[in-house]
Amino acid sequence: MKKIAKYIFTVLVIFSFSACENYLKEERYTDVGYEYFTTKVGMEAAVTGVYQTMRWYTGAWNIAGNQTGAYTSGTTATAAGNMETYFCLTEYGTDMTWEGTDGGNKDPFNKYLSSLNSSQDVINKFWNNNFKGITRANTALMYMAQVPDMTDVQKAQRSAELKFMRAYYYFDLVQHFGGLPLVTEGNVTQVVTDFKRAPVADVYKQIISDLKAAYDVLPDVYQQSDRGRATKWSASHLLSKVYLTRISSDATVRGGKATDLDSAAFYSEAVINSGKFALESNFANVFEQNNQKVSKEIIWDVEYTKDALFSGAGSSTSDGGNQLHLYWVTQYDVKPGMIRDIANGRPWKRLRINPQFAQTLWDRTADSRIYKTFKWTFYSNNAATAPKWVANYYYINPATNAATSEVIYSPPADLVGKPKFKAGDTAIYMSSKYYGALSPYSSTNPKQTLLNDANYRKMLTDVAKAPYLLITQDTYDTNNFPCMLKWLDDQRSDINYQAGSRNFHRMRLAETYLIAAEAYGRKGDWANALKYINIVRKRAAWADGETKAPQVYKIDGGVNNTTATVNNMVVTQDMVQSPKLPSGAGFDAFVDWMLEERGRELYGELNRWEDLARTGTLVARAKLYNPDAAPNIKDYHKLRPIPNTYTDRLLPIVPIAEVQNPGYY
Repeated sequence: MKKIAKYIFTVLVIFSFSACENYLKEERYTDVGYEYFTTKVGMEAAVTGVYQTMRWYTGAWNIAGNQTGAYTSGTTATAAGNMETYFCLTEYGTDMTWEGTDGGNKDPFNKYLSSLNSSQDVINKFWNNNFKGITRANTALMYMAQVPDMTDVQKAQRSAELKFMRAYYYFDLVQHFGGLPLVTEGNVTQVVTDFKRAPVADVYKQIISDLKAAYDVLPDVYQQSDRGRATKWSASHLLSKVYLTRISSDATVRGGKATDLDSAAFYSEAVINSGKFALESNFANVFEQNNQKVSKEIIWDVEYTKDALFSGAGSSTSDGGNQLHLYWVTQYDVKPGMIRDIANGRPWKRLRINPQFAQTLWDRTADSRIYKTFKWTFYSNNAATAPKWVANYYYINPATNAATSEVIYSPPADLVGKPKFKAGDTAIYMSSKYYGALSPYSSTNPKQTLLNDANYRKMLTDVAKAPYLLITQDTYDTNNFPCMLKWLDDQRSDINYQAGSRNFHRMRLAETYLIAAEAYGRKGDWANALKYINIVRKRAAWADGETKAPQVYKIDGGVNNTTATVNNMVVTQDMVQSPKLPSGAGFDAFVDWMLEERGRELYGELNRWEDLARTGTLVARAKLYNPDAAPNIKDYHKLRPIPNTYTDRLLPIVPIAEVQNPGYY
């Protein structure tokens, strides 16, 4: 996709003339405007502008401060440098992720407070950004036939790319908002203010139509030479996901058909059998940054590089790039023996794994994904601040968090006064061990209660004896938690640089297998369902000859050897049809198992809220597993509020019940 970069400034300047106050207000042109799109260079720039809109998802474009003005919507924007957007929509308020200490969007999205309303900033930005991409696609499609210096083949391919992107933006929007203004024609001559929300079923019908048209035309390749452009197989993967979603919960509203599961299986298997893709042999390699441009597991992603111009970084270190590396990082840099560095990341502490799922979701002796998804150990990079052994360690009253006079451990006298560790040694260990000593810490329930005094004493003793800072699972909180590795970026230019260069993976083959598996399982074809599930799970096993994480045999009860755990990862029909569910959960058993397998494989890849919403399990699972969301989440939260940047500008004025989702008026 690097060649695309040369078109960026041209297209942004032209689109900046059309920057509008309303996300969908039809764009008037000046006399320096859109006839440029009747040239090949101009059309390539227009197509690039549609792709470029994806940069918002990772916080790459600061609409308050970006000087091109290309994404200025005229709405009130968050202050310059605040890029916290899409992850708020997909991770907060779910079952597997809890909030961290910092961030201004926790209350509306994770706690479902009244601030989740039509004026909420992220809600407006999401709507505006995606409709801007849709409007750009419509405009480019309108001019495509008028470009004399492009061949019919070139026009057909670029049109297919535009339809793919239009479908992508609509699919993301319809999952969050339900009915939408459905606009598929370009318009540069009229101002329209009476957009109506189309039924959800009509939106899905248009998405599928666009994707089928794209599938028929886009190139049959692993990646286009301009990496990041859509291919036949990115369209096929997305089609399979759209069909699976349409026939999940609320299928009647979505226009689901009896053949949708067949279609989901067909299009996912088309990708699998294309011969263009392959799972990485080691799960850790999927998000290995040096592997991101060549991995055959990646079907489609948003491209970034270290080139500030290409990645949208401005003069400020807070602008541009992929900023997902910031959000799952624990507060390691203020701990004894540590300072902030590039490798360990910049700790914004926005998101953390639900400690219950950290303990129970993965098979900790056989499933390597738990130790390849999270970082558990930090090595000292500032030995001058290493703690020293003291003569006595005391019992901490769990009710007051104050030390008592009771000694629980006294180290050997020859250790007293000596540093616990030196540079390069373990300074912090986020233990995966759960003692059952304290209730989980959450923002809603910050006062942890004692569950078992004997276990608590054992935990305190182990903490005191550790030659490093031992943080047990019982004491995970909003500052202290395992750091997710998937988006960490150790190739930034300095420790505070926000504009990361990681690609934003949106489609990968492991998910394609899981889509096929779910489709077949829901059809009752267990042979095919298990085949695809076990392909993913076998890759997740510790491989023959692979050194296991020390926690496997020191804490989890596994064996210290290099023997493969593949056999332990294989599941049977009974295991996926009749999983152990919480009492009263009320889920479909197989779908619930698939949701958990998707969590094991895809945790943190910005799709969890959509998975729960599509399966109708959002409210139930949030109530069961997210103590911050549980008190307030209601059935109507399966949709987001329609932004006031749309509702307030409709003329003639429409009754609020016709334009706003229930529960938000």
